[in-house]
Amino acid sequence: MSTPNVLAELGRLHLSRPAVDAPHGVVAAWYERKAVALEHLAEQGTQGAAEQATQAHRHAAALLGVAA
Repeated sequence: MSTPNVLAELGRLHLSRPAVDAPHGVVAAWYERKAVALEHLAEQGTQGAAEQATQAHRHAAALLGVAA
């Protein structure tokens, strides 16, 4: 698997953020995509991104009612 273009993915995430009334599954999937993008950014040496990735995973799990 090739390294994703993290900045492009963050841009796509920004443009595709779910609406307030979106189903929890849709919002959780968005947060998981965000977490993966942030994890890739963290691999490039950004500690803040690692913390945000963990938070995004937890938020997605909470929306789905699953333990993170």
